Amino acid sequence: MSELSKREKIFLTLSRKQTGYIPVIPSATSFAITNSPYGAECRKDSQKFAEAMVSARRYFGYDALWAGLFQGVTSCMGQGLEDKNGKISQSGDGTIQKPEDLKKLRPFNIEKCVQLHFIKENIRLLKQEEPEEPIIAIMDNPSMVASALMDGGNYYYHLVHNPAFVHELTEMVFEPLTLCAQEIIAAGADILWLPLPTIGGTCISRQHYQEFCMPYNKRFNQKIIQAGGKLIIHTCGNWNDRFDLVTTEGAHCLHIAEADLGMLKKTYGNTTALMGQIPSVFTMMLADPKQVFAQSLADCLAAAEGGGFILSPDCGMPGKTPAENIKAMVAAAKEAERILAGKC
Repeated sequence: MSELSKREKIFLTLSRKQTGYIPVIPSATSFAITNSPYGAECRKDSQKFAEAMVSARRYFGYDALWAGLFQGVTSCMGQGLEDKNGKISQSGDGTIQKPEDLKKLRPFNIEKCVQLHFIKENIRLLKQEEPEEPIIAIMDNPSMVASALMDGGNYYYHLVHNPAFVHELTEMVFEPLTLCAQEIIAAGADILWLPLPTIGGTCISRQHYQEFCMPYNKRFNQKIIQAGGKLIIHTCGNWNDRFDLVTTEGAHCLHIAEADLGMLKKTYGNTTALMGQIPSVFTMMLADPKQVFAQSLADCLAAAEGGGFILSPDCGMPGKTPAENIKAMVAAAKEAERILAGKC
């Protein structure tokens, strides 16, 4: 039997299969840009962006390439409108304050979406440079876009005081987001990574999550999978009161934080792969390599047996993360593979 490719190993991991390999995938977009000689230029130049991603991945030996963050639906539909401070918005954030504002939203034109063209070009160059590495693209889901357009606090207010307003806006952005997800997957993104910080337990109740987020999540996740994409949901923050819900929404993997990794593996490991959860700041950035190694090894031994585990910091890896700490994380995964003797 021929050796599995990197992509095959990671796809099997997302399907909770054993490969004898523990992928190490830090959320490293900002880290790679910060440590590139081009810096912020990478955010507008696909050639420089791809060089930054590839260089960092090769140097540190971790897995997969990040194609960048897509928030083009928010910017295209809300761009040019006044935000909550009365300023003309380029990002679209905070431009929908009341139901009447829905009429002001610009129709989404996929051909004019600059962010979409940028991320597709990033994907093309990354595939050209490292064809065996899986490519991950970051994007918001419908609830996240609705929250951004309304501004977080205003979104939370209307969950209680005007539910119909929230539902209407979330529905309005659903189809544009679906079209963009399909385009990104067709361009060659293997995995979509959806960070959901504003709809976790730190921000909204379980009841509001069930009513305002879960139905859209299920539909959107299904569209991604039907388009041929793999899906990782980043449960950013405290999701301990709703893991039983999010694990029914169809994602291949949960990238977790602030949770008992071993308990999640025991409870949900037969249906959902897990990713995480080395503290990004207190361990990856501020601790020494021995501490990083110990935490990384502990996470692997808690969740990698039986397959279905990706080692990663619990959120985006800070730009000032020491090189020695990243190498310690990668080394710990190799040590866990040795200890588990093929049972991962």
